[in-house]
Parts: sequence; C-alpha cells; structure tokens
Amino acid sequence: MSEGRLKNLVPAVLTIFWALAAKGAGENNPPDPLTLLQISLAPKVAYTCKVVVTAWHSPKGDTALLREWRLPDGRYRIEYLAPKRLRGTVLVSDGKRRWRLVNGQALWDLSFKDLPTKRWDLLRRNYRLSKPRPVTVLNRKAWLVEVQPRAKGKPHHRFWLDAEHGIVLKHELHRSDGMPLAFTIVTDLHFLPHKRIPASLFAVPRKARKSEVRLLSADELQQRWHIRLPNKLPFGFVLEQVEEASVRLRQPVLHATYTDGLLYLSLFALSGDLTFPLPFSRFPMERWRKGGYTFLLIGGVDKPLLGQIAASLRLGDEPENQHRKQQQSADDEG
Repeated sequence: MSEGRLKNLVPAVLTIFWALAAKGAGENNPPDPLTLLQISLAPKVAYTCKVVVTAWHSPKGDTALLREWRLPDGRYRIEYLAPKRLRGTVLVSDGKRRWRLVNGQALWDLSFKDLPTKRWDLLRRNYRLSKPRPVTVLNRKAWLVEVQPRAKGKPHHRFWLDAEHGIVLKHELHRSDGMPLAFTIVTDLHFLPHKRIPASLFAVPRKARKSEVRLLSADELQQRWHIRLPNKLPFGFVLEQVEEASVRLRQPVLHATYTDGLLYLSLFALSGDLTFPLPFSRFPMERWRKGGYTFLLIGGVDKPLLGQIAASLRLGDEPENQHRKQQQSADDEG
C-alpha cells in the first residue's frame, strides 16, 4: 500500500466523533464521507493483513502481494511477498522516521513531522464526495465512498472503509475515461494487541545508509537553487513542501510536492542532465531541461492534464533560472 495512508495522525477528537457516528449511523443516516476518509489515514487499532495490489501499466495488469503490520502510534511495516523481483523491498517506520529498505539498504529517510498533510479544504474544493453506502467486505460491515474529481483528467476513487475501525478494506482507482489504474483489496485481516507485534519488526538495520533530507523555505530555495516555484498550479494543486535530499547521488535532488487535497504531484530537479535514480511507478511523467537543470514531473493524472501542468511550470521557472545562468557566467569570468 502507499505510504500516504499514515501521513498524518488524526486528532483524538475525530476518533471520538467516529465512534459516535459509527454507533448511530445506518443506511438512512450515514456518517460524513470526509470524516470517514480522515479516520482511514490512521485507524486506532493494531492489525496485520495481506494486501493484493493490481496495477495497469497497459491492457495487461501487474499484481503484487504485500504483508502489512500497523500500529495506532504510527509504526508500520510493509513487506513485498510477490512478485519475486520485489521481494526484499520493505517500507518501515518506528513511529518517528520512515525508511524504504531494499535488501537491508535504506534509500529514503524522512521525519514524520516533515511529511505532507492532507488538505481537507482542498479535497472539498476539488472533489465531490458521494453519500456513503453500507456494504460488506471480508464479512465485515463497511462504507463505500466514491470520490469524483471536478476537473477532467483526474482519476476516480472508490473506497470501501471498515465501519468499525475505518481501515481501507478495498480501493479502486480509475482513469477519467473509466479504464482501471489500480485495485487494492485487504485479505487475512487480524486485529492484535500491541504486545503481540514484536518491536523488532519496525527497527532499521544499524548498517542501513540514511539519506540526507531537509525542508527548504522559499528563501532557501532561491538561495541554494535559484529556482522560484509557484504556490499554485492549474487544476487545484497547491505547493505543499519543498525538500532537498541525497538519494543514491553525491549531489542533492530537489523535490517539491503539490497536492489538490487527495492526489500528489512530485516535481524533481537535478543539476545538469543526470538520470533520476528514483523508482517510479505507473504514473505519467513529463521531463524537460531548463536553465542548467533537468526537471521531472510525475503524478497520478492523465497525460494531457500533466502536460498542461508541466507547461505552466516551464513558463514559471524562467526568471530564476536566467538569474542562475547569469550568476554562473559571472563566476566563470571571475
């Protein structure tokens, strides 16, 4: 599953509200759909399960099998069991920091307090949430919530949320033309006391190499990279955060995150014409060079829409990159 499901701890007041809503909700009185989505980010129970994920890169889909352990304090472990080429890949968090491990080597290191948070105001603005419908999944009572984008070119989501604890039991993602992008379903679900889950599951090997990650303010971005990023992009996306990271490279990678309240766009920048070392998925990408940098934009939207967003970024980054080229020329002459 994606790490976004534990990106932010839900305040205790939402848990109380959910308990009351679940108790009194019925087919004619369903809970608020936004509240259901908020609770699904961090259910207040410890559990383990298997997850089957099917993704479509083309007419033929690829399927992966994962094993998850999750605790309400933010600790989690996700292991890839299949296919064979993904075995040895683990996503793990000790509740304070998270890592992606591949055969014991850490490829990413990011503090929880630095993670992007869900912008529920943007979600309301950019999507239509359906009235929750009572359904049954895994012999458990659940709520089906459909999330329909207001802008064409964004995917359509369907969430099956456990009525008792808010866990995402099933999720479907479709392109704007109705073609499937990804299906996820939970199997072999078990709720466990904290003591039944060993702490060693969430520990990172001592020899695991950590990557340097730091958040950048707007001033630091201009001072260090001479790049000015817009606070808003077309189709409801806003700038969430900018970070500088060393990921399997000696020189840093710039990573800016934009969100519309549900989806995330990632904008990467590298100096020169280097190949990005990041493991990308099925999502469309736009790549261009400008002002001595190589840019890469990736996101879960249709290719034409991503192209329009990339075009707005190419136009917007010109002034600061011109400044950078002039500064480099002056340095060379000096």
